[in-house]
Amino acid sequence: MEDYVIAINSDGRVEAFYIDENSTVMHVWQLKSSNKTVWSQPRPLFDPSSNPNSALTNATRVSAATGRDGQIQVVAYTRENKYFTCYQESGTWNGWFEITQ
Repeated sequence: MEDYVIAINSDGRVEAFYIDENSTVMHVWQLKSSNKTVWSQPRPLFDPSSNPNSALTNATRVSAATGRDGQIQVVAYTRENKYFTCYQESGTWNGWFEITQ
């Protein structure tokens, strides 16, 4: 992991996003907002309800921000396209959607 970006969930927990050595967008998050030293294991960022569960690969850059409603929004760039995903308050991810003009 060379570079990472962070965003804060609506409940105050921090999430970190980065691109791993396989060019996959990954994330880790605080398990409790009251304990800044206990984090999840790294996982690919994807839609857990999609079939198949697909991570975004061939990524070259990732960015994240927290909206006023507490939802984390992540934009990741690949060699071919731009993609977008949005954090849901229920704790699940929408999955990757291509940004088109």
